[in-house]
Amino acid sequence: MDSVRVPRGGILRALTVLAVVTAGAGAAAAPAVARTDPGQINGWFNDLTVGAPGAPGRTAPLSLTSTGATDPRVTVDVTGLTGVVTASFPDWCVAEGTSVTCPMPPGATPDEYGTVNGIVPVVFRAAPGAVDGATGTLDYTLRAEGLEPRTQQATISVRSGPDLVDLVDEYVPGTEVGDVRDVPVVVVNAGDQPVEDLRVTFRFPVGLLPASYRNCRYGTDTVLATVVVCTLRGTFAPGIRHELRHGFTTTVGPAALGDKRISQFVEPRATAGPLPGNVRLTRREADRALRLRPVGEPLDPVTGNGAGGGTYLRDIRGAFDIVAEGATVTGAVGDTVRVTVGIRNDGPGVPDDTVSGGHAGAFIFTPPAGVTVLARPTGCGPTGDDEGGAPTAWVCYQGTVFPAGQSFTAPFDLRIDGPAGAPGEVRVYCEYPRPDDNPANNAAPVTLG
Repeated sequence: MDSVRVPRGGILRALTVLAVVTAGAGAAAAPAVARTDPGQINGWFNDLTVGAPGAPGRTAPLSLTSTGATDPRVTVDVTGLTGVVTASFPDWCVAEGTSVTCPMPPGATPDEYGTVNGIVPVVFRAAPGAVDGATGTLDYTLRAEGLEPRTQQATISVRSGPDLVDLVDEYVPGTEVGDVRDVPVVVVNAGDQPVEDLRVTFRFPVGLLPASYRNCRYGTDTVLATVVVCTLRGTFAPGIRHELRHGFTTTVGPAALGDKRISQFVEPRATAGPLPGNVRLTRREADRALRLRPVGEPLDPVTGNGAGGGTYLRDIRGAFDIVAEGATVTGAVGDTVRVTVGIRNDGPGVPDDTVSGGHAGAFIFTPPAGVTVLARPTGCGPTGDDEGGAPTAWVCYQGTVFPAGQSFTAPFDLRIDGPAGAPGEVRVYCEYPRPDDNPANNAAPVTLG
């Protein structure tokens, strides 16, 4: 048999190629190692002021949010609070020296998006001997497996004097037009000194009709809300809960529609800020006064978010009808004409986006074939086609409240190019806060005559 001699360099090159191919084949055959997402954790704690020694403690929330994180937790370092305030944590937290570690609170469950939200309630009190104006810092570090720890800081201060807290935070689903509700009014003084006389300011969004009290003044603001300012006489001692015995009687009127938040804000009369601007306040005839009465044992600690509170009425399904107002464009080819189009609220409901954030009244105008838009009014913006070309329609927005019986219209300057073709249209642009009760009149033609 003939032998074939392979040069030594060729052998080395062949072995090198074989090694590379074999390594590549092995890598391809090996199972892929999946990279896991460690998720995320977030948290926040607002700056806080507590009363001087002798005041009730204050419970404040340390909020935690976790999405897909393993073992989410927060470690709080209270070293910076020494001599200013003391902090007490729930018994499911673990203390080690000057730090406390709290897991996601027991019972916290994922929401529909897989995010877990929890609150760690922390009770703060002025430290013995803490002086008025003393300030400390609280460092809290967010942790989870596979994530870099992230430290944030909050400031805790001590202040001597009264500290009024509004305790109302009420959520009311299922409210209907015609309902009469007794809105709670509950106040506590979380400071170390009493308060002589209070001012409470309420705001009832359009459609809500508050009762009359002789020690209150009433007015209407620019978005048709009823503003009520009441002066309450008396001494409000630290820790004593005061409330309006039967609540602030409020009728849900026919104009009520969508979500409503009745806000209230309490402050000492002696140091109260300016009255609400752009509101003319007058007194009403009334056979009763609004009075807050002491109830129960002194509160210690006090849980509340501050001097503001509110009652949230959810999804009031009032009746309403928004009507599109079309037009006919007339003139000769080459003429410039003005056409006015828009929508009208036949009520009785009043769309109001001051609470939920929407579009209380908006329409979209599509010009008829055969015309060119030369000028558009303020508050209207052009749309484009799918390729970002010339505008094909214009959307017009009005204010935050669309009163019943009023129209929202806009004038457009058009050049008639001719010939007449497909008609245009004006149409309700946003079904807010829900589709109205007569969708058949939500669009109207705009024709070239």
